[in-house]
Amino acid sequence: MGRFRFLFRGLIAFALLAPVSMIATAPVSAGTAAATTTCSNGVDNTPGLGLICQVTIVNTITGSGGSAKVTIHECHGAAGAPTAACTTKTTTLSAPVTVVNQCNNSIGGGGGTLRCSVTVTSNFYGGIGPGATAATVNQCVRSGGGITTGCDPIPANTTGAAITQCNDSANGGTLVQLTCTATGTMSSAVVVTINQCNGSANGGGALVICSASLANNAVSGTPPPTGTASQGSTSDNSTPLLPLLVLLASCGFGLAVVAARRRSIFS
Repeated sequence: MGRFRFLFRGLIAFALLAPVSMIATAPVSAGTAAATTTCSNGVDNTPGLGLICQVTIVNTITGSGGSAKVTIHECHGAAGAPTAACTTKTTTLSAPVTVVNQCNNSIGGGGGTLRCSVTVTSNFYGGIGPGATAATVNQCVRSGGGITTGCDPIPANTTGAAITQCNDSANGGTLVQLTCTATGTMSSAVVVTINQCNGSANGGGALVICSASLANNAVSGTPPPTGTASQGSTSDNSTPLLPLLVLLASCGFGLAVVAARRRSIFS
């Protein structure tokens, strides 16, 4: 009978503690799709945490305006396994995205890992010329404790650049990795700017991998339908927390009832 009591007490304790564990690892979604799209700024600043933001944007530019399809993949967790809590959202906007601002002033604790990327493709329809030229870059300034061999291009300190990233980041000593890349073209017709991974991962022992890409294309044919809402068609693949909490609480209650009945039988 002693073994039965030990088993049921353990099961009850697990059922009651499991919701607390679920809360601790539940996805923390800070990503917002809009004309200024953001993801995880000023978050996860305690030691040993990891962060991933991957933003993919396809802008459609027409004579009457345009639209955008935005996908935000965001993960939070331990530095060694930041995929413990992830969300992926795809949103259709009724206007193009012109600014991406993410992963800034985040992962401030020691041993943090930061992996962020932005890809923006702007397709111009109706004979509109994008006026594309090589994207200007401002990156890896005052970063890595002076170790910036993983930055491409470098040096890159253009004021008002299309891509500004990895500045004042990855300091604090014992650098694990600083890899920041910027590629693509910028448009004079619709200006898009990217600001990411600035002022982040300064707790020492940091790993920072950030990339930004801009593309501008003149496209023939019929453009895709324009979105009708500022934030419509949003999908989220994260696991709903409330139903799990209710289920686990029910299991705990059921185990408690069974344990009480066994005590009455064997006493």
